Amino acid sequence: MPTYLEQPGYALGSSPDGQGWNRISLNAHGGLWNECGWMPTNHPTLFAAMTGRQRWGGFEQCVRRGACGECPVQQRTLAYEGGVDWPEGAPLLLARIRPWPLTPGSLFADPAAGRSTLELSAWNGGPPLLETGWSEVLNTRGQRISWWWSDQESEAFWIVRNHPAADEALVRSEVGPAATRHELYGKEGGPRLAVLSCQGACAHETYHLRYLAADLADRTAAADRPPQPPPSLPERLPGVPLITLSHQDGSSVLHRPRSRDYDTSTVQIRWDVPFDELTATALVAHAVRLTASA
Repeated sequence: MPTYLEQPGYALGSSPDGQGWNRISLNAHGGLWNECGWMPTNHPTLFAAMTGRQRWGGFEQCVRRGACGECPVQQRTLAYEGGVDWPEGAPLLLARIRPWPLTPGSLFADPAAGRSTLELSAWNGGPPLLETGWSEVLNTRGQRISWWWSDQESEAFWIVRNHPAADEALVRSEVGPAATRHELYGKEGGPRLAVLSCQGACAHETYHLRYLAADLADRTAAADRPPQPPPSLPERLPGVPLITLSHQDGSSVLHRPRSRDYDTSTVQIRWDVPFDELTATALVAHAVRLTASA
């Protein structure tokens, strides 16, 4: 995995145009430096760092001159230290990208240019829950990110947590002539939480269902909340390609057309828990995991 990213050379013929950088160029005003593959500054570099595809360009400057083995940045990343302080009971967060304000009077070499913070909130809106940075997301254990999108408010993406108790969850599956049935339990001997009936292909893996079961079982905060009206479920989620959602008469339907990895699938979900805000959040988190980019 590349972590020390050396700056491009200046020798004649080393640049993309084959002419070198020894001519008049605005690159002289921006500066070049070796970069750290553990310090992303945007969604593409975060994706690269999470998947081991780092290349020079878009990362923060390396301050250890390639001495990665003794670098505290690498040590924190590999130990998952300094990650997001994840809100309890929230499997999914909306991350909105907030650019740094530009420095007054700066021209070409503004240190704020291209940098941003992340504002995290509930998936269906509301006030921000916390503010964090790109490296903090990278250092968070068990998280995945969706594809990036842009709307009228900002650039954004989803961050979904893989529930730490998913190993205890139980999925009982039965293949029938017309559909494959999956029963979800939070643990052995626990109450049934939902029944999924897959018509066509099962466009998921077993671990996807275990994460969903763990999210449904983790409803400890529900007892302290006043009753909530049934949430409005969007038909499509930004950053979640192909999947459509619907809910009617106590059941939810997740449809996914044929893709590179799976055949066409329609999943009906009958809930054994109340279909409230917590259940809807678990369903949306499930949909994000199915198509997460990293």
